[in-house]
Amino acid sequence: MQTERWVSQHGYCLACDSDVLRPTPPNTPARDFECPVCAHPYELKASSKAFGSRIVDGAYGSMMARIHENTTATFLLMHYSEVWQPVTLMSVHRSLVLPEMIEQRKPLALTARRAGWIGCNILLNQVPPEGRIALIRQSAPVRKKFAREQFQKVERLASTSVQSRGWTAALLTRLHRFGSAQFTLAQVYAFEGEMSSLFPDNQHVREKLRQQLQVLRKAGFLRFLSRGHYELVNKHSV
Repeated sequence: MQTERWVSQHGYCLACDSDVLRPTPPNTPARDFECPVCAHPYELKASSKAFGSRIVDGAYGSMMARIHENTTATFLLMHYSEVWQPVTLMSVHRSLVLPEMIEQRKPLALTARRAGWIGCNILLNQVPPEGRIALIRQSAPVRKKFAREQFQKVERLASTSVQSRGWTAALLTRLHRFGSAQFTLAQVYAFEGEMSSLFPDNQHVREKLRQQLQVLRKAGFLRFLSRGHYELVNKHSV
């Protein structure tokens, strides 16, 4: 396919300094490219239309298993033109593709060839902006150094558990609701009800929110300004 050929010729690894991505063998599940240096996996999704809030993916059970096994690939989302050139190219860091962002589709009808098969959608609008890293905007490439720096910041979360990353992503997404980059701990506590609904097994939500602020600060997404006051670094939307 033309889009896969383009990535083979122009793609590069975000996880290391390799300027080459190698196609995987045909029928390799859930990954289209790998870095020949660090083996970081990538899965390409290409469309002639701009991506919306949902991305159609494969089997629901397989996707959930990959998330819990930490074997998910980083997604490359390419919106291409009539002449097969990328208009936008965005990566979705695999560390922030989490169970809360996977939507189960209805089973296929009994009359379908794969009757009962259950697919899934990735809820792109639930992925924090920090996890959606632009490589090409309006047909113009983003500097590799900048894209890699943004990717590496998210990579710092990769060593934490899936559950912990779920909290991190949920809080980070909500911090972007504020009109200003600066916010207070009191504003964060206003999310207590939402977070309790998302994570009903946790009975100490405020403590967990404070812990996640420290996680985000350590990863470089937040600055501590003064007691109870914080600032989002590079507040942006995608």
